[in-house]
Amino acid sequence: MTVLVTGGAGYIGSHMVLALLDAGHEEIVVLDDLSTGFDWAVPEGVKLVVGDVADQALVTQTILQHRID
Repeated sequence: MTVLVTGGAGYIGSHMVLALLDAGHEEIVVLDDLSTGFDWAVPEGVKLVVGDVADQALVTQTILQHRID
């Protein structure tokens, strides 16, 4: 299962990513515009897509490209 975490480069989102990793999820994709988050907050091995969650085309492309469940 591939999980999409929006805002995953911010404080709360990055902790959500860590919790998912701790729970055994291996396929995680973060979508964040980095307006308040940081790329270094996304753990190594987690895919980062930089963009706005309001960009419908980008969200659709991300879901299809990374096979988000």
